[in-house]
Order: sequence, then structure tokens, then C-alpha cells
Amino acid sequence: MSNSTSLRNRGDRLADTFRIEKARVQDTGLICEIDRNQIGSSRRRDYLSKAVRDGQCRLARMDGKCVGFAVGDEAFYEQSFIWLLVVDPSYRRRGIASALIRFIESICPTEKLFTSTNQSNLAVQRLMDKLGFVKSGYIENLDEADPEIVYFRRIKKKP
Repeated sequence: MSNSTSLRNRGDRLADTFRIEKARVQDTGLICEIDRNQIGSSRRRDYLSKAVRDGQCRLARMDGKCVGFAVGDEAFYEQSFIWLLVVDPSYRRRGIASALIRFIESICPTEKLFTSTNQSNLAVQRLMDKLGFVKSGYIENLDEADPEIVYFRRIKKKP
């Protein structure tokens, strides 16, 4: 299975082309910068560095620039789980998050794929609905007064 793919988003009049690929160690700084800009701190730097080293991070490039990433593995009850999905705010609404998820689906080693988002994150909830994920449960008390919604999608394996 290929570790990268090029995609064209047809949503804009002038379609953007971006590439989804396995993150390399030299990409770690760019990934951490996007994450820091998103959450306002570098607290996940060690986690992201390990995810890149372990081959669990996929990134989206547009015109050679890292514009988003996803981290996933099979540590959730031996099922695939997308732990982080982050897109640079200036590149949102261009299909990058959808492409990252679809790419992970295409290489998913299990028949089930899970992810989650906060109840307050309506944009990701809409994305999950659009991509065919269904609500699978809730986790209370991770973030104060903002439950985590767990989503599930069955992956059709090729014979």
C-alpha cells in the first residue's frame, strides 16, 4: 500500500492540490508548530515526536507546506483510532481533514476505525456525519463540561 497520495479538492473554483504522506522525522517541527498554534502550547511535542518516529502520523502538504496532520494507531482496544486531526486554520474548508481521514481509512489495518471530538466541536461533528461515522458513545470528565463524543466507522476490507 502506498504511503502517500495526491488529491484535488473540487470544492473551490480554483481547486487546491495537496498531498497526504507519512510524516518524516524532519517534519516534526512543522507538525509541532501547527499543533502549538492550534492549542496555544507545546505540551504535545513529545507525543507528536514519538508518533512521527513510530510511523503513526500522516501529514497534508500543499505547495510543499505542511498544512495539517493526523495521528492514529491501534492502541484503542486493538482497534484503529485517530487521536488527533489538526488543520492549519488558514487552510480549513478545503477538504484537507476529509482527505486525511480517507487516507487513514485506506491504510487502516483493522475493520473498525474510531475517533472522537468534544461535544462543543460542531465542525468535526458535521465532518464525522459527512464521512459516514456514527456516534458510538461519550466520555465524561476529560474536559470540564465538554464531553468527548466517540465516533465509529466500519472499514470495508478488500478481499
